[in-house]
Amino acid sequence: MDYLLVKPDKNRHRYVVGIDFGHGETSAAWCELEWDKSAGKRESIPHDVELIGNLKVIPSAINITPDGRCYIGKDAFHSDFMMDGAKMRVGFKQCPKEIEGESEQLMIEYMRSIYARIIEKVDKLQKGNHIVYIARPSGWTDDRTKCLYQRMALEADIPLGGLTSESRAAIFYAINRDEFKKNVLQGGIVFDLGSSTLDFTYLNFDDLDPIDHGYPCGASIIEQAIFEQLLLKDNGFSDFLKKYPMYKDAFLFECRKTKEAIYNRSDTNLRVKERIELAHTVNLDSLPEEDIDKYDVVLKLEFSNVNEFNEWLEQVCHYKTDIENAIRNYLNQWIRDKKVYGVYLAGGATRMNFLKPIITEMFQLSDEQVKGDSEPSLTVSRGIALIGTADAITSVLREDLERKKTQLIEPQRLRSRMDKLVQDMAGCISETSWNVVHEACSDFKRKDLDKKLGVKDLETDIRLKLEKFTESGLPSIISGVFNQFFQYESENVRNELNDIIRNYAPGREIKNVHNEVLDISLDIQSISDICMKHTSGIVSKLLWAALGIFLFGVFSLIYQAIKFLIYKFKSEENRRKDICQELEKNESKIKSDIKSELVKKFLEDASFSNFLSKELKSYLEKLIQYNIDRVRIPIE
Repeated sequence: MDYLLVKPDKNRHRYVVGIDFGHGETSAAWCELEWDKSAGKRESIPHDVELIGNLKVIPSAINITPDGRCYIGKDAFHSDFMMDGAKMRVGFKQCPKEIEGESEQLMIEYMRSIYARIIEKVDKLQKGNHIVYIARPSGWTDDRTKCLYQRMALEADIPLGGLTSESRAAIFYAINRDEFKKNVLQGGIVFDLGSSTLDFTYLNFDDLDPIDHGYPCGASIIEQAIFEQLLLKDNGFSDFLKKYPMYKDAFLFECRKTKEAIYNRSDTNLRVKERIELAHTVNLDSLPEEDIDKYDVVLKLEFSNVNEFNEWLEQVCHYKTDIENAIRNYLNQWIRDKKVYGVYLAGGATRMNFLKPIITEMFQLSDEQVKGDSEPSLTVSRGIALIGTADAITSVLREDLERKKTQLIEPQRLRSRMDKLVQDMAGCISETSWNVVHEACSDFKRKDLDKKLGVKDLETDIRLKLEKFTESGLPSIISGVFNQFFQYESENVRNELNDIIRNYAPGREIKNVHNEVLDISLDIQSISDICMKHTSGIVSKLLWAALGIFLFGVFSLIYQAIKFLIYKFKSEENRRKDICQELEKNESKIKSDIKSELVKKFLEDASFSNFLSKELKSYLEKLIQYNIDRVRIPIE
């Protein structure tokens, strides 16, 4: 299904649209794709779409009349448009089961209508110049459900770039808000209460993988309680809906408006007096004459204040308890011992007055640590637009990085890196080999001074120590060289990739190669050990070939030199010092000769070269791909 998604193209696409098809509310926002600006100069400001009139948020409601006309938002329940045969629904979004299902087809028509309204309201959006990203409930995690939801959007003729979870969109918006950003540095939660679910997302900048989870205790439970416990228990309304069930969703919508009126009041201590009038919802003149007077009924909701309404709500559906249980479960099962330094409120339902005291108490926070946006209903759509913009930009970034990957592992570059490795290894081995020779000379000068020892004895000592070195000391030297080499190459890769990344997405740079690479199948230490095990025998053989030449050449020079030395008047100790001095004065040349001979032997050995070339290429490919994959903003 992903192959049907729109692929970001900086030559065509100028804008990203984010749509939140919420269970209760719908909103949308758009951002400009500022391809021509460097990352530091991009503004990435989400612009809200006024969907109906100057309304940025509309109820998720639809009415499809028998003649095919489609009305959305509050217009769906306008009395002039409600008629026999009309498909009228509110809060109809549900987990998709099959593309041809009635609810799914209704949702497709709703998506189509909303997208058409966005194009109509935003002049800058033209066919082919934008990509759309939409949110899915955080609980829709299985691939089949997400695939069906994508298909629904595509069938609605939406140029879809991808899905993101509502909680991911909310956290992406929140981390760009100054009032929440400082909390995320240490650990913060986005508390997103929508119509169908309560979603939590925890984020800490030390660990950028969010922990999100949702609970089925959205605010639509409240209007459902008003509908079932009050409206349906009124004989007039109950009798009317039995006779005219097509109006059920219209009255659910009225119950929702009543809920919003209760919680949107500025003074929650004032008396609650709300009315649901049947005649204001249904055009009574459209009914049979005998029903006009019969159903001219009114439901009155009266409470001394909002808190008394909350108490009634707790009695009939335990809503406050459900919220508390959800918080408790998230704390104990999902984030456990993690520190929470702040909570950001998102979703229109967070206006309810009883929520903040529960949050401050259960998360043990002050009022100042619990913040929210002035327009919480727009948090998700703004977040989708922002995360979609980041996704589009990093998608193009990945294409540039893929091209860079090809350059980084091209044969000529690999040969150059191989040459460096050979030089490093030969240099390190020759230096360490000389240390062994120097140690042999030191021992030779001191041991058994009562015995007469000569050049042959020193040569034997050196050979024995070099044999021991090749057996026990050489492997750690080789592993160390490989380790340092791969660290160096990894750092080069990091710097070259970051030169591209920071132009598109500052803050997404690869921070630490060693930590990043631990998650791939071969980390630096592992590949170093593998290379050491495979090559130590070869290196030992090549080292002896080089040392054989070195020992033969050096000791022939010493034999020649000592012919001209007169030892008759020298002590055994001084005579040995002279022998060692003849050897040690050629240190620089000897080390250089050993290194040159090793380099020659290494490069001539096909087994050594082929193995290292293969392992280096494999390691770099995995390292580069791993970091390219991490650069992309995880919209899902």
